Amino acid sequence: MGNTRQKFIGLIEELLEQKIITPYDLKRYVTNLEDLTNPAFVKHEMEEWYKKMGLEHITGRKLSLSDCPFTQEELEEAYEKGETILCVPAGVKREELGKLFRLDTWALHDPLVTPATEEEDCWVRTSMSPTPEYMKCTGVDVSRRFEDENKLNFSIERYLVFIGRMRYLTGRTPDLEYWIWLPRGRYDRSGMLIAGFDRNANLNVHGWMPQFSASFLGARYGIPPKSK
Repeated sequence: MGNTRQKFIGLIEELLEQKIITPYDLKRYVTNLEDLTNPAFVKHEMEEWYKKMGLEHITGRKLSLSDCPFTQEELEEAYEKGETILCVPAGVKREELGKLFRLDTWALHDPLVTPATEEEDCWVRTSMSPTPEYMKCTGVDVSRRFEDENKLNFSIERYLVFIGRMRYLTGRTPDLEYWIWLPRGRYDRSGMLIAGFDRNANLNVHGWMPQFSASFLGARYGIPPKSK
């Protein structure tokens, strides 16, 4: 654990140097640092985060997340690689997540966008990099690659949780002036969503043809527990 602690502190120092987080944000990382690799603590912290933001009020339902399925070793590995843990709660709709994180876009309401509501709590690891990976890849390539590698494609629902968590942990908005593919879900049958933020930190979403590629368009993905 000592080695993991030092690596994690090194990661935080790097984030501070790059101004991805501020000294004020540091308290969120170092408080209960030893507990960050305790799956029970990870579940409790995630659950309390949702409750304090008002998810139960928005949905009208009590929130009780499933146990965090990542082992202590997997959590250590995630933090060493600069990843964070996300849990997208089962049954929470995209419109509700938009209200929770104070984000709105036509794609949260348009019936041509296929809902991708989670049927069970979706626990994943994902990179905390402020910019996406896999630039210049088409949506088709991204989707197939992640499925082959047992990675989870992002939906707009998963992306909203990622945005909310990144803003909470770092105080910054990811993907500024970049776009990412959202292969989980469809737009008008054959289309695929792309999403990102403009220089004013406003969320933009478009329905796009999945064969498109560009230097500003990349992807993000979730890593499921090894037990799955």
